[in-house]
Amino acid sequence: MPEARRLEALAERLRTVDPIAPSPGAKIRGWNLVLAGVTQSATRRPRVSVTRLVLAAAAAGVLLVAGALAASADSLPDSALYPLKGAWEQVRGTLAFSPSDKLAFHLELSQTRLAEAEAMLARHRIDLAGRALEALDNELDDAAELVQTARQNDPAAAADMQSRLQQAIATHELQLSGLQGQVTNPTALTAISRARDRALAALQAAESTGPNGKNGNTSPSPNGGRGSGSPHPTPKH
Repeated sequence: MPEARRLEALAERLRTVDPIAPSPGAKIRGWNLVLAGVTQSATRRPRVSVTRLVLAAAAAGVLLVAGALAASADSLPDSALYPLKGAWEQVRGTLAFSPSDKLAFHLELSQTRLAEAEAMLARHRIDLAGRALEALDNELDDAAELVQTARQNDPAAAADMQSRLQQAIATHELQLSGLQGQVTNPTALTAISRARDRALAALQAAESTGPNGKNGNTSPSPNGGRGSGSPHPTPKH
């Protein structure tokens, strides 16, 4: 085993050699290199971590908002998410540009408010039901104003918009009439009666051509030509 003997002989010779210690200057230079490497690593890593943290937080925020908006779409006035639903509706309203699109938006919201009123009456939240019916009236008033404005600029489009408004109010009238026959609370009955009257007034305003919708128009209304403020008979079931 000549190779093994050669290595043993080399090891014996190395044992007789004194160890070489680095000079003080070499030690200082070595420590400086180590400290420089540590400092450079410490300054780079936080930047990467902060960037990733910001991106992760932004992604989580987007997912959270999207999830909250989706969850609030069907929320009711007694839900904690309902204010978010209203805020999103305002955003959607700004995206409706043409008079026809704006009318469709207001009619959609009027149906939503009516559904909310029905749900709140079922839960005996008369106060919230009254607010929903008030919001329903406001949506129909806005729709009537759109029809009036369109009549001055585009009579053909205004006629179509008026027809859509009349159909929507006729549907609301049927729902309100049925709802009025189901409740017994005096406050709720008053709110429903007021909503029916204001719906009729909105339709009459849309049909008129004079200022503020007053020209004595007596077109047939979806509730049988009943004037505003007149009593509403309870439907027979």
